[in-house]
Amino acid sequence: MNNDMSNAEMQASALVIARDTLLETWKGRHPSLDPIDALLVATVTQANLEPATSSLENQLEYSALDRTVPDASRRPISISRLADSMDLRFETVRRRVNRLKGLGVFTTEPSGIVVPEQYFLTSHGKAAVQASDDLTERTYWRLVSINYFTGDPLPPPALRPAQHPYRAVSRLMLSFSLRMLAEFKFIGGDYLNLLLLMQLQQLNTMHLGDQRKSTPGIEQSVSFIDDERRVPVSIATLSRASGIPFETTRRRLRDLTERGVCYTGEHGYIIPSAVIDDFAKSAGPNRMNFIRLYRSCALVGAIESWEARMEVRSAS
Repeated sequence: MNNDMSNAEMQASALVIARDTLLETWKGRHPSLDPIDALLVATVTQANLEPATSSLENQLEYSALDRTVPDASRRPISISRLADSMDLRFETVRRRVNRLKGLGVFTTEPSGIVVPEQYFLTSHGKAAVQASDDLTERTYWRLVSINYFTGDPLPPPALRPAQHPYRAVSRLMLSFSLRMLAEFKFIGGDYLNLLLLMQLQQLNTMHLGDQRKSTPGIEQSVSFIDDERRVPVSIATLSRASGIPFETTRRRLRDLTERGVCYTGEHGYIIPSAVIDDFAKSAGPNRMNFIRLYRSCALVGAIESWEARMEVRSAS
């Protein structure tokens, strides 16, 4: 990629990368979980693990693929706190928690909800952790390709774990994803609308890649893509890509259109540049959260490990 990107162009490209990362994280859920279930599990997991992994030493203690935070060290979260943090009705959360408990995803105790240790040690749990590490690495290389860390170099490892820190990376990506979803949520009004809008935005502009180049002398939004260059998307295509049922997608698109968040033409739906400007307001927090994520990955030795992997791949 060219080295002469302006700061605005780089931040626009980074927002594209963040959006794609959030979509892939959200859609990488277990098939038995709908998008809101997956978000509930992620929020409970973060609340459970945060006290036990707040220090770098503890991050590394529970970083190997076959070692996770034991149940005794997990902090339960109450249904009311969970509902408040996700801005959902108490009864909605309670009903979903009970269903997920029946599936073995949650256990409950007097002080709240826990995602148990065993859930993360199943073959699916380990595969999910590895997939999260893979996504975090791919996102890192996309950011490197736009020289994202040139002006803010990442630190060397503080400690070098004996094994690649899969679980530490997975937890760090989880925290990043939850922070950025909360940052973007105001655009859609709720998380399901946000998922649809991010997916629609991706499909509208997928053909343009990561680079967002401005036109000299013309004042534009940070997206740098006028509506004429956005590809319209049908309800069926959006439904398939997002994993949200057709009728739910149709109904929500109708409501979003009435609110002016997207519009429809002869060939499908488009998010207009004016709405993308709302996404662009998160460029600063996105920068802060990306740097926070990859500084932490560097400190636990993950980036050094990824770079070693890349050398092996390049040599083969």
